[in-house]
Amino acid sequence: MRSIALITLLMTALLPLAIVVSILLVNSPTSAQKPKAESRDSFATVVQPLMAKYCLECHSTKAKKGSLDLERFATTVDVRKHPKVWEGIIEQLEAGEMPPKEKPQPTAEEKKQLLAWTHDLLELEAKSRVGDPGFVPLRRLSNPEYNNTIRDLTGVDLQPAREFPADGAAGEGFTNAAEALTEISPALLTKYLNASKDIADHAVLLPDGIRFSPSKTRRDWTNEGVTSLRAFYQHFATKDELLLALVERIMVDATERWRVETDALSKR
Repeated sequence: MRSIALITLLMTALLPLAIVVSILLVNSPTSAQKPKAESRDSFATVVQPLMAKYCLECHSTKAKKGSLDLERFATTVDVRKHPKVWEGIIEQLEAGEMPPKEKPQPTAEEKKQLLAWTHDLLELEAKSRVGDPGFVPLRRLSNPEYNNTIRDLTGVDLQPAREFPADGAAGEGFTNAAEALTEISPALLTKYLNASKDIADHAVLLPDGIRFSPSKTRRDWTNEGVTSLRAFYQHFATKDELLLALVERIMVDATERWRVETDALSKR
C-alpha cells in the first residue's frame, strides 16, 4: 500500500512535465487569406529593389550580419512565414537605426513605401490568423502553480517548490510564459523527484484510503487524530465521557497497529 502511494505521489509530482498539452494549429495555404495582387507586385517591383540597394550588402545569404538573411525572402509567401523578422525591420527603420548612419540612406519616399508595404502585409497576416494562438509549447508548471496544484490535490499547503530555483521571466516579463518553462535541467528534475519523496512522507495510510498531513511522524499523526476526536466529542459529551472515548479509541488504534505489525513479522 505504501509503495502504491509513493508511486502515485511520484506521478503527481511530475505533472509539471506534461500538465499542459501542446497545441499545434496549422493553417493551410488554402484557408489563409491570400495576399492581394498589388502586394505581390509591390514586393517584386518596390521592396526587393530597395532591399537589394540598401540591405543585402550586410544581410545577404552570404554575409548574414546579425544572423539576418533578407535574401531568402523571394516572394510574399516567404515573408508571411516569418512575420517577426519583418516586425523587427519596421522597428529598425522607424527608429532610424537601419541602414547604419555611414551607409547610403533611403529617401523619405522610399522609406515610406517600404514601411507602408510591410505594415499592410503584416496587418493582412494578422487578420488571416484571427483566433489562432499560434504554437503553444509543452511546458512545466511554474513554482507557484506547482505549489498550488499539490495543495489542491493533497489538501495541505506543503510548498514543495520552496527549494526550487526561481522561475525565469520570458521576454514579456512574466514568469509563467511557456517559453520560459519549456526546459527542465537535470538539477531541477532531481529537485522534483526529491519533492515527490517529501510529499509521500506526508501520506497517512488509512483503512479506507489515504490522507495527507502537515507532519511526517506517527506521533504527530496520532496527535492530529486525538485533536480531531477531542474537537468532535467536546460539543456533546461531558469531560469524563470524552476521556473515556479517547482512551478507548487510542487502545483500539494501538491494538490494530500491533496486530498489523505482528502479522507482518510472522510472514517473514
